[in-house]
Amino acid sequence: MRRLAAASLLSVLLTAGCGSTLAPDGARLTALERELGSLVLVGFHGTDADGNPELSRLLCDLRVGGVLLLGRNIVDADQLSRLTGALTAQASTCTGRKLLVAVDAEGGNVMRLAPRFGWPATFSAQELGESNDFLTELEARRIGAMLRAVGINWDLAPVVDVGYNPANPVIVGAARSFGANPQQVTEHARAFVQGLRAEGALTALKHFPGHGSSFGDTHRGFTDVTDTAVPELELAPYRALIADGLADSVMIAHVFNRRLDDRYPATLSRPTIDGLLRGVLGFKGVVVSDDLRMGAIEKQYGIGEAAVLALDAGVDVLLIVEDRLPDGSSATQLALAAMREALAKGTLDPARVEAAIDRVRAFRARVR
Repeated sequence: MRRLAAASLLSVLLTAGCGSTLAPDGARLTALERELGSLVLVGFHGTDADGNPELSRLLCDLRVGGVLLLGRNIVDADQLSRLTGALTAQASTCTGRKLLVAVDAEGGNVMRLAPRFGWPATFSAQELGESNDFLTELEARRIGAMLRAVGINWDLAPVVDVGYNPANPVIVGAARSFGANPQQVTEHARAFVQGLRAEGALTALKHFPGHGSSFGDTHRGFTDVTDTAVPELELAPYRALIADGLADSVMIAHVFNRRLDDRYPATLSRPTIDGLLRGVLGFKGVVVSDDLRMGAIEKQYGIGEAAVLALDAGVDVLLIVEDRLPDGSSATQLALAAMREALAKGTLDPARVEAAIDRVRAFRARVR
């Protein structure tokens, strides 16, 4: 297959500079520090908000902007509705903000509202891709209605990875791709977004700039796609959906591509996010990281450094699926401390943080 020929473009992207060293004034720094928590989306333990000190700390002390629901938080629909209602009320009381309540609801195997908790089975992206986009929109509407009925407003879906590597373990092997043809992926992703939006759920296109070509799994460790990525295929769905105004948010993958950035994986790469996604493709919305505690990131950088690098690269929302570190401390607290320190030292540009806060605020305003 043809490889991306725009070497000159990539060369320009790779020469993008590092963060500003201008120290913010005290008042500006204080205002920024107060809103840093709004840039974190975090998982937690428990199925009840009452008497849950972890949730109180995250929502009221650290003032996080969103929570991610996992199977460990779900018993059934009634319990989940009570939980999200309590979370939303507590966040409003403590921060005055709407809470982003997110979940992975792709359908098929990656579906937190699963049959074992009482919900009906759903089609995987692979099954939908083998059918027609009308069915995909209907299925997305069904999923969206399930989410909104229990107080979830942000679905971290659809996957728009083009699944052209049959040996890919994490996307193709898990039936998470709509197909190997970028036009097919685009059509089904468009239908999926439209279906979710019709039911009032926000969406996230993932995993930019493409995870469908990899032979590795970023959950486990370093994953290099330099020799397998085909950008003209993998970027096509993003290009089309962004142009059509159908990209509510975009999730960044932890894959490493030396042709885009010879130092950092995509999540921490300014040439990839600020240069390619925002500059070349024109995306103006919220960028959310994949889980910063995945092996591809945490093993190499640690949570604090990763949080600062991701923000500096153009990420707006830092996803931390497991807040509890092995020593019992909070990953979110460590990330926020590192961000505050970088701001105070002037190694993290306050303008970048302000831009992230503004984008997240505008995104949150769309929550119904």
